[in-house]
Amino acid sequence: MDTLQRLAELLGTTAEELIAVCSDNFKSITVKNDFGAVLHFHIDNQIVSLDIGEEKSVRLDADKSSYSVCVYAEPLSLGNLMELCEPPENLKEKIQYGFIKRFSKWADKQIKRQVIYTKCYYTLKGVENGQAVTVENEMFSAGDKMWICKDMLFSYPKLICGCPSELVNAECLNRTDAFLSFKKQALTSELGISIPLMLIAYPFRKRYFKKATEPKGLMKYLSRADYYVKKDTERSKSGGRHPVLKTVGIFTLFVIMWIAAETGFGILNVEAEKPVLVSADYSKIEYYREEYVRIKELPSYTVLNKKAGIEIWTDARIEGYSKTEQYFNENKVTEFIDRDGNIYLWFIPDYDEEAFNENGEYKEFEDFDEPYVYALKNGG
Repeated sequence: MDTLQRLAELLGTTAEELIAVCSDNFKSITVKNDFGAVLHFHIDNQIVSLDIGEEKSVRLDADKSSYSVCVYAEPLSLGNLMELCEPPENLKEKIQYGFIKRFSKWADKQIKRQVIYTKCYYTLKGVENGQAVTVENEMFSAGDKMWICKDMLFSYPKLICGCPSELVNAECLNRTDAFLSFKKQALTSELGISIPLMLIAYPFRKRYFKKATEPKGLMKYLSRADYYVKKDTERSKSGGRHPVLKTVGIFTLFVIMWIAAETGFGILNVEAEKPVLVSADYSKIEYYREEYVRIKELPSYTVLNKKAGIEIWTDARIEGYSKTEQYFNENKVTEFIDRDGNIYLWFIPDYDEEAFNENGEYKEFEDFDEPYVYALKNGG
Protein backbone atom coordinates (compact mmCIF):
# COMPACT_ATOMS: atom_id res chain seq x y z
CA MET A 1 0.00 0.00 0.00
CA ASP A 2 2.93 2.34 0.72
CA THR A 3 4.27 1.69 -2.78
CA LEU A 4 0.83 2.33 -4.29
CA GLN A 5 0.55 5.59 -2.33
CA ARG A 6 3.93 6.83 -3.57
CA LEU A 7 3.07 5.77 -7.14
CA ALA A 8 -0.28 7.58 -6.92
CA GLU A 9 1.46 10.77 -5.81
CA LEU A 10 3.79 10.59 -8.79
CA LEU A 11 0.84 10.08 -11.16
CA GLY A 12 -1.26 12.83 -9.56
CA THR A 13 -4.03 10.49 -8.38
CA THR A 14 -4.96 8.34 -5.37
CA ALA A 15 -4.22 4.74 -4.41
CA GLU A 16 -7.94 3.94 -4.48
CA GLU A 17 -8.18 5.10 -8.10
CA LEU A 18 -5.15 3.01 -9.04
CA ILE A 19 -6.80 -0.03 -7.52
CA ALA A 20 -10.09 0.78 -9.30
CA VAL A 21 -8.36 1.06 -12.64
CA CYS A 22 -7.11 -2.47 -12.28
CA SER A 23 -10.70 -3.69 -11.96
CA ASP A 24 -12.42 -4.99 -15.09
CA ASN A 25 -15.56 -2.93 -14.39
CA PHE A 26 -13.86 0.47 -14.42
CA LYS A 27 -11.61 2.54 -16.63
CA SER A 28 -10.20 6.01 -16.24
CA ILE A 29 -9.59 9.11 -18.30
CA THR A 30 -7.30 12.07 -17.61
CA VAL A 31 -8.84 15.52 -17.84
CA LYS A 32 -6.62 18.57 -18.35
CA ASN A 33 -7.66 22.22 -18.01
CA ASP A 34 -6.24 24.38 -20.80
CA PHE A 35 -9.32 26.62 -20.76
CA GLY A 36 -9.20 29.13 -17.94
CA ALA A 37 -8.95 29.87 -14.27
CA VAL A 38 -11.27 27.14 -12.97
CA LEU A 39 -12.73 24.38 -15.13
CA HIS A 40 -15.81 22.40 -14.08
CA PHE A 41 -16.02 19.00 -15.76
CA HIS A 42 -19.13 16.87 -15.15
CA ILE A 43 -19.21 13.32 -16.52
CA ASP A 44 -21.77 10.70 -15.52
CA ASN A 45 -22.73 12.53 -12.28
CA GLN A 46 -19.09 13.07 -11.33
CA ILE A 47 -17.87 16.63 -10.83
CA VAL A 48 -14.23 17.54 -11.32
CA SER A 49 -12.89 21.05 -10.81
CA LEU A 50 -9.44 21.90 -12.13
CA ASP A 51 -7.22 24.97 -11.99
CA ILE A 52 -5.44 26.19 -15.10
CA GLY A 53 -2.95 23.57 -16.32
CA GLU A 54 -4.10 21.00 -13.77
CA GLU A 55 -4.74 17.35 -14.66
CA LYS A 56 -6.99 14.88 -12.83
CA SER A 57 -7.94 11.27 -13.33
CA VAL A 58 -11.64 10.33 -13.52
CA ARG A 59 -12.97 6.80 -13.05
CA LEU A 60 -15.67 5.60 -15.45
CA ASP A 61 -17.93 2.59 -15.80
CA ALA A 62 -16.23 0.30 -18.34
CA ASP A 63 -19.55 -1.30 -19.40
CA LYS A 64 -20.94 1.91 -20.89
CA SER A 65 -20.43 2.74 -24.56
CA SER A 66 -21.05 6.49 -24.27
CA TYR A 67 -20.72 9.16 -21.59
CA SER A 68 -22.48 12.49 -21.05
CA VAL A 69 -20.21 15.45 -20.36
CA CYS A 70 -21.08 18.96 -19.19
CA VAL A 71 -18.19 21.41 -19.17
CA TYR A 72 -17.86 25.12 -18.41
CA ALA A 73 -15.23 27.36 -16.95
CA GLU A 74 -14.37 30.72 -15.51
CA PRO A 75 -12.12 32.28 -18.18
CA LEU A 76 -8.60 33.23 -17.28
CA SER A 77 -8.64 36.96 -16.61
CA LEU A 78 -6.11 39.74 -16.15
CA GLY A 79 -7.03 39.72 -12.47
CA ASN A 80 -5.97 36.07 -12.20
CA LEU A 81 -2.63 36.88 -13.77
CA MET A 82 -2.14 39.77 -11.36
CA GLU A 83 -2.77 37.45 -8.41
CA LEU A 84 0.02 35.19 -9.61
CA CYS A 85 2.47 38.06 -9.32
CA GLU A 86 4.09 38.80 -6.00
CA PRO A 87 3.18 42.25 -4.61
CA PRO A 88 6.18 44.62 -4.88
CA GLU A 89 7.88 46.09 -1.82
CA ASN A 90 8.92 49.43 -3.34
CA LEU A 91 6.36 52.23 -2.70
CA LYS A 92 6.40 53.45 -6.30
CA GLU A 93 5.95 49.93 -7.63
CA LYS A 94 3.17 49.31 -5.09
CA ILE A 95 1.25 52.31 -6.42
CA GLN A 96 1.74 51.11 -9.99
CA TYR A 97 0.76 47.57 -9.03
CA GLY A 98 -2.43 48.82 -7.36
CA PHE A 99 -3.37 50.92 -10.38
CA ILE A 100 -2.77 48.02 -12.77
CA LYS A 101 -4.76 45.68 -10.55
CA ARG A 102 -7.76 48.04 -10.52
CA PHE A 103 -7.48 48.57 -14.27
CA SER A 104 -7.34 44.79 -14.87
CA LYS A 105 -10.58 44.31 -12.92
CA TRP A 106 -12.27 47.01 -15.01
CA ALA A 107 -10.90 45.48 -18.22
CA ASP A 108 -12.06 41.98 -17.21
CA LYS A 109 -15.56 43.35 -16.63
CA GLN A 110 -15.64 44.91 -20.09
CA ILE A 111 -14.30 41.75 -21.74
CA LYS A 112 -16.93 39.60 -20.05
CA ARG A 113 -19.62 41.89 -21.45
CA GLN A 114 -18.25 41.66 -24.97
CA VAL A 115 -17.76 37.88 -25.10
CA ILE A 116 -20.57 35.29 -25.03
CA TYR A 117 -19.45 32.48 -22.70
CA THR A 118 -21.10 29.09 -23.01
CA LYS A 119 -21.68 25.88 -21.10
CA CYS A 120 -21.47 22.92 -23.44
CA TYR A 121 -22.92 19.41 -23.27
CA TYR A 122 -21.07 16.66 -25.13
CA THR A 123 -21.42 12.93 -25.67
CA LEU A 124 -18.20 10.89 -25.66
CA LYS A 125 -18.12 7.55 -27.45
CA GLY A 126 -15.47 4.87 -27.82
CA VAL A 127 -13.56 6.02 -24.73
CA GLU A 128 -10.54 3.86 -24.03
CA ASN A 129 -8.84 3.27 -20.72
CA GLY A 130 -6.28 5.99 -20.01
CA GLN A 131 -7.83 8.34 -22.57
CA ALA A 132 -6.58 11.95 -22.31
CA VAL A 133 -9.23 14.70 -22.61
CA THR A 134 -7.98 18.27 -22.86
CA VAL A 135 -10.41 21.19 -22.58
CA GLU A 136 -9.36 24.25 -24.57
CA ASN A 137 -10.87 27.71 -24.85
CA GLU A 138 -12.03 28.14 -28.45
CA MET A 139 -13.03 31.64 -29.53
CA PHE A 140 -14.50 32.86 -32.83
CA SER A 141 -16.54 35.75 -34.16
CA ALA A 142 -19.73 35.38 -36.16
CA GLY A 143 -22.44 37.71 -37.35
CA ASP A 144 -25.13 38.15 -39.92
CA LYS A 145 -24.60 39.35 -43.49
CA MET A 146 -27.31 42.03 -43.40
CA TRP A 147 -25.63 44.38 -40.90
CA ILE A 148 -28.48 43.85 -38.42
CA CYS A 149 -26.00 43.06 -35.69
CA LYS A 150 -22.25 43.44 -35.40
CA ASP A 151 -20.04 40.38 -35.27
CA MET A 152 -20.44 38.63 -31.91
CA LEU A 153 -17.50 37.01 -30.12
CA PHE A 154 -18.15 33.50 -28.79
CA SER A 155 -16.10 31.49 -26.29
CA TYR A 156 -16.77 27.82 -25.66
CA PRO A 157 -14.97 24.83 -24.10
CA LYS A 158 -13.74 22.51 -26.82
CA LEU A 159 -12.84 18.89 -26.08
CA ILE A 160 -9.58 17.63 -27.58
CA CYS A 161 -9.44 13.85 -27.33
CA GLY A 162 -8.77 10.75 -29.37
CA CYS A 163 -12.39 9.55 -29.24
CA PRO A 164 -15.47 10.92 -31.06
CA SER A 165 -17.20 13.79 -29.25
CA GLU A 166 -20.57 15.25 -30.24
CA LEU A 167 -21.97 18.60 -29.10
CA VAL A 168 -25.59 18.05 -28.06
CA ASN A 169 -26.56 21.29 -26.31
CA ALA A 170 -25.26 24.68 -25.17
CA GLU A 171 -26.24 27.43 -22.74
CA CYS A 172 -25.18 31.07 -22.47
CA LEU A 173 -23.58 31.80 -19.10
CA ASN A 174 -23.54 35.62 -19.26
CA ARG A 175 -26.58 36.44 -21.36
CA THR A 176 -27.77 39.26 -19.06
CA ASP A 177 -24.43 41.10 -18.97
CA ALA A 178 -23.83 40.60 -22.69
CA PHE A 179 -27.32 41.87 -23.50
CA LEU A 180 -26.79 45.05 -21.48
CA SER A 181 -23.61 45.74 -23.43
CA PHE A 182 -25.33 44.93 -26.71
CA LYS A 183 -28.27 47.18 -25.84
CA LYS A 184 -25.97 50.11 -25.12
CA GLN A 185 -24.11 49.68 -28.41
CA ALA A 186 -27.28 49.13 -30.45
CA LEU A 187 -28.82 52.33 -29.09
CA THR A 188 -25.77 54.55 -29.44
CA SER A 189 -24.11 53.30 -32.62
CA GLU A 190 -26.75 54.84 -34.90
CA LEU A 191 -27.31 58.12 -33.02
CA GLY A 192 -24.59 59.83 -35.03
CA ILE A 193 -26.33 58.83 -38.27
CA SER A 194 -30.06 58.80 -37.71
CA ILE A 195 -32.25 58.41 -34.64
CA PRO A 196 -35.19 57.09 -36.74
CA LEU A 197 -32.84 54.49 -38.25
CA MET A 198 -31.78 53.42 -34.77
CA LEU A 199 -35.40 53.11 -33.60
CA ILE A 200 -36.31 51.03 -36.64
CA ALA A 201 -33.25 48.76 -36.46
CA TYR A 202 -33.21 48.19 -32.69
CA PRO A 203 -36.15 45.70 -32.46
CA PHE A 204 -34.59 43.58 -35.23
CA ARG A 205 -31.16 43.68 -33.56
CA LYS A 206 -32.67 42.78 -30.18
CA ARG A 207 -34.51 39.79 -31.65
CA TYR A 208 -31.36 38.69 -33.50
CA PHE A 209 -29.25 38.86 -30.33
CA LYS A 210 -31.78 36.93 -28.23
CA LYS A 211 -32.05 34.18 -30.82
CA ALA A 212 -28.25 33.96 -31.09
CA THR A 213 -27.90 33.45 -27.31
CA GLU A 214 -30.67 30.86 -26.97
CA PRO A 215 -29.64 27.16 -27.01
CA LYS A 216 -30.74 26.71 -30.65
CA GLY A 217 -28.85 29.80 -31.74
CA LEU A 218 -25.72 28.79 -29.84
CA MET A 219 -25.86 25.30 -31.32
CA LYS A 220 -26.12 26.81 -34.78
CA TYR A 221 -22.93 28.82 -34.31
CA LEU A 222 -20.95 26.32 -32.21
CA SER A 223 -21.63 23.52 -34.67
CA ARG A 224 -19.85 25.66 -37.29
CA ALA A 225 -17.14 26.92 -34.95
CA ASP A 226 -14.36 25.10 -36.80
CA TYR A 227 -15.44 26.86 -39.98
CA TYR A 228 -15.23 30.28 -38.33
CA VAL A 229 -11.90 29.53 -36.66
CA LYS A 230 -10.42 28.26 -39.92
CA LYS A 231 -11.75 31.30 -41.76
CA ASP A 232 -10.27 33.73 -39.21
CA THR A 233 -6.96 31.85 -39.24
CA GLU A 234 -6.71 31.97 -43.02
CA ARG A 235 -7.57 35.66 -42.97
CA SER A 236 -4.89 36.41 -40.36
CA LYS A 237 -2.28 34.43 -42.31
CA SER A 238 -3.09 36.28 -45.51
CA GLY A 239 -2.98 39.59 -43.70
CA GLY A 240 -6.72 40.19 -44.11
CA ARG A 241 -8.27 42.43 -46.67
CA HIS A 242 -6.28 45.48 -47.61
CA PRO A 243 -7.97 48.59 -46.15
CA VAL A 244 -7.88 50.37 -49.52
CA LEU A 245 -9.52 47.41 -51.28
CA LYS A 246 -12.07 47.15 -48.50
CA THR A 247 -12.91 50.86 -48.82
CA VAL A 248 -13.18 50.59 -52.61
CA GLY A 249 -15.40 47.52 -52.25
CA ILE A 250 -17.73 49.27 -49.82
CA PHE A 251 -17.89 52.35 -52.03
CA THR A 252 -18.61 50.22 -55.13
CA LEU A 253 -21.36 48.36 -53.29
CA PHE A 254 -22.86 51.66 -52.17
CA VAL A 255 -22.83 52.99 -55.77
CA ILE A 256 -24.46 49.81 -57.08
CA MET A 257 -27.15 49.95 -54.40
CA TRP A 258 -27.74 53.64 -55.10
CA ILE A 259 -28.08 53.07 -58.86
CA ALA A 260 -30.41 50.11 -58.28
CA ALA A 261 -32.59 52.15 -55.90
CA GLU A 262 -32.60 55.15 -58.25
CA THR A 263 -33.57 52.98 -61.22
CA GLY A 264 -36.24 51.14 -59.25
CA PHE A 265 -37.89 54.32 -58.02
CA GLY A 266 -37.58 55.83 -61.50
CA ILE A 267 -39.45 52.90 -63.05
CA LEU A 268 -42.17 53.07 -60.40
CA ASN A 269 -42.62 56.82 -60.86
CA VAL A 270 -42.20 56.97 -64.63
CA GLU A 271 -45.39 59.03 -65.06
CA ALA A 272 -44.10 61.73 -62.73
CA GLU A 273 -40.61 61.75 -64.22
CA LYS A 274 -41.82 61.68 -67.85
CA PRO A 275 -44.76 64.09 -67.98
CA VAL A 276 -44.97 64.19 -71.80
CA LEU A 277 -47.43 61.61 -73.15
CA VAL A 278 -46.98 60.50 -76.77
CA SER A 279 -49.66 58.37 -78.42
CA ALA A 280 -48.56 55.04 -79.82
CA ASP A 281 -49.13 56.15 -83.44
CA TYR A 282 -47.31 59.47 -82.85
CA SER A 283 -50.38 61.41 -84.05
CA LYS A 284 -50.70 63.57 -80.95
CA ILE A 285 -48.89 64.64 -77.80
CA GLU A 286 -50.32 65.71 -74.45
CA TYR A 287 -47.94 68.27 -73.07
CA TYR A 288 -48.69 69.92 -69.70
CA ARG A 289 -52.36 68.97 -70.12
CA GLU A 290 -52.51 70.55 -73.56
CA GLU A 291 -53.09 68.42 -76.66
CA TYR A 292 -50.80 68.87 -79.66
CA VAL A 293 -51.40 67.37 -83.11
CA ARG A 294 -48.80 66.41 -85.65
CA ILE A 295 -48.05 68.77 -88.57
CA LYS A 296 -45.92 68.25 -91.65
CA GLU A 297 -43.00 70.57 -90.89
CA LEU A 298 -41.73 73.16 -88.46
CA PRO A 299 -42.53 76.75 -89.59
CA SER A 300 -39.45 78.60 -90.79
CA TYR A 301 -39.98 81.59 -88.47
CA THR A 302 -39.79 79.54 -85.25
CA VAL A 303 -36.79 79.47 -82.93
CA LEU A 304 -35.66 77.11 -80.19
CA ASN A 305 -37.32 78.05 -76.92
CA LYS A 306 -34.38 78.09 -74.51
CA LYS A 307 -34.80 78.45 -70.77
CA ALA A 308 -32.19 80.60 -69.07
CA GLY A 309 -30.17 80.25 -72.27
CA ILE A 310 -30.15 76.43 -72.07
CA GLU A 311 -31.61 74.01 -74.59
CA ILE A 312 -34.09 71.83 -72.67
CA TRP A 313 -34.98 68.29 -73.76
CA THR A 314 -37.82 66.53 -71.95
CA ASP A 315 -38.14 62.75 -71.69
CA ALA A 316 -41.18 61.46 -73.55
CA ARG A 317 -43.38 58.61 -72.42
CA ILE A 318 -45.10 56.51 -75.06
CA GLU A 319 -48.46 54.97 -74.16
CA GLY A 320 -48.75 51.23 -74.67
CA TYR A 321 -45.24 50.43 -73.40
CA SER A 322 -44.30 49.01 -70.02
CA LYS A 323 -42.87 51.29 -67.34
CA THR A 324 -39.45 49.70 -67.73
CA GLU A 325 -39.47 50.29 -71.51
CA GLN A 326 -40.64 53.85 -70.97
CA TYR A 327 -37.95 54.49 -68.39
CA PHE A 328 -35.05 53.31 -70.55
CA ASN A 329 -36.17 54.68 -73.92
CA GLU A 330 -34.47 57.73 -75.42
CA ASN A 331 -37.47 59.57 -76.85
CA LYS A 332 -37.04 63.34 -76.42
CA VAL A 333 -39.16 66.44 -76.86
CA THR A 334 -38.13 70.10 -76.97
CA GLU A 335 -39.99 73.36 -77.55
CA PHE A 336 -39.92 75.84 -80.44
CA ILE A 337 -41.71 79.19 -80.37
CA ASP A 338 -42.73 81.67 -83.07
CA ARG A 339 -43.01 85.46 -83.00
CA ASP A 340 -46.60 85.29 -81.78
CA GLY A 341 -45.69 83.11 -78.81
CA ASN A 342 -47.15 79.91 -80.23
CA ILE A 343 -45.37 76.77 -79.00
CA TYR A 344 -44.40 73.90 -81.28
CA LEU A 345 -43.06 70.56 -80.11
CA TRP A 346 -40.20 68.78 -81.80
CA PHE A 347 -40.22 65.04 -81.02
CA ILE A 348 -37.34 62.68 -81.88
CA PRO A 349 -37.61 58.92 -81.25
CA ASP A 350 -34.40 57.29 -80.02
CA TYR A 351 -32.72 60.65 -79.55
CA ASP A 352 -29.00 60.67 -80.20
CA GLU A 353 -27.21 62.36 -77.32
CA GLU A 354 -24.51 63.67 -79.70
CA ALA A 355 -25.38 67.31 -80.44
CA PHE A 356 -23.07 67.56 -83.47
CA ASN A 357 -23.20 65.90 -86.84
CA GLU A 358 -20.37 64.28 -88.79
CA ASN A 359 -19.16 67.66 -90.06
CA GLY A 360 -18.86 69.03 -86.54
CA GLU A 361 -21.92 71.26 -87.02
CA TYR A 362 -24.76 71.51 -84.54
CA LYS A 363 -27.53 69.14 -85.59
CA GLU A 364 -30.58 70.66 -87.22
CA PHE A 365 -34.09 69.25 -87.51
CA GLU A 366 -33.36 67.46 -90.77
CA ASP A 367 -30.22 65.77 -89.41
CA PHE A 368 -32.31 63.35 -87.31
CA ASP A 369 -33.78 60.20 -88.80
CA GLU A 370 -37.43 60.59 -87.83
CA PRO A 371 -38.26 63.99 -86.34
CA TYR A 372 -41.93 64.82 -85.74
CA VAL A 373 -43.45 68.28 -85.36
CA TYR A 374 -46.55 69.08 -83.32
CA ALA A 375 -48.66 72.20 -82.95
CA LEU A 376 -51.23 73.07 -80.31
CA LYS A 377 -54.65 71.71 -81.32
CA ASN A 378 -57.08 74.42 -82.41
CA GLY A 379 -54.35 77.02 -82.24
CA GLY A 380 -50.87 77.94 -83.47
